[in-house]
Amino acid sequence: MKRMKIIAVALTAGMLLTSVTACTGGKSGDDVTVVTTEATQATAESKQTEESEVTSESQESETTKESESEATESSADTTPSQSEEPTEADSGKTYLEGDSQTYANTFITNFVEQDFFCGADAGKFNAETAPVMEVLPFVYYHVKINDYKAFGNDQKGECSYVTLSVDKCRDVIGKYMMYNLSEDDCKELPEPYAEIGDGHNWYWGPFYADGKIWFESGDGEAYNDIGVVDYVKSEEDGNMTLFFTIYEIDFDVYNELTMDQVKEYYKISPAKAAEDKTLIKKGTGEANVSVGQSGKYFLNTYNVKMG
Repeated sequence: MKRMKIIAVALTAGMLLTSVTACTGGKSGDDVTVVTTEATQATAESKQTEESEVTSESQESETTKESESEATESSADTTPSQSEEPTEADSGKTYLEGDSQTYANTFITNFVEQDFFCGADAGKFNAETAPVMEVLPFVYYHVKINDYKAFGNDQKGECSYVTLSVDKCRDVIGKYMMYNLSEDDCKELPEPYAEIGDGHNWYWGPFYADGKIWFESGDGEAYNDIGVVDYVKSEEDGNMTLFFTIYEIDFDVYNELTMDQVKEYYKISPAKAAEDKTLIKKGTGEANVSVGQSGKYFLNTYNVKMG
């Protein structure tokens, strides 16, 4: 598959985060080469962007309160003001404020809330080298949490599946990662099973058939984890690394929250998160991102340590 290329020169940390907004999607098959200057640009924006934040649509058929934990568009609905300067600290650390903090938290929460690359998938995710079967589960969980109605419902024999078009998967991936999804890569996936007990009880997807990506249906989970970005560092290649903490919203508290109250957690500062008795620390992580001219993030690598 084609990969996107980033060419950048050193950025000054002082201006890097003054225009952070959310991510958007684009077209398949384009190589993107961009150049940034030292004081006027972040890494160039991927051609895979159209929207400005994380979409949210509650799942009417779910009995869990999934829609109230999602990283929604409205939770990062404003672009940080050009006058909103981040706080510079020793050792190259930059501390975020205001809308920049909200957007960074929201971006990371899209990965944290679905336990991206945790548990059995523990390790370092690299968008440049990741096989398609490691990327598509991100799409499944993101759609399940934020846009459940986008799923189709299909049957293969006695097995039930939810399905997404390759174009829909490409759009979701393009909003968050420096990764270009190819349908040729998808065609290398196994076909969906037609019989229960067909030796596939360990594998729920992704599958490929009929121009669609298939996942076995599953319900009942709650998605009450959030990510809080503690600080960021500018890298010599023009990218940026986000250092974050993973928190779980106390489940009893979470069940009583309204959607607007859930959104307030995406605005929280690291200091307030550490003191908040409704938040339970679960782990820490690092995410290296390319940063577009408007401040939008695109994930390059992601690594978490739980516990």
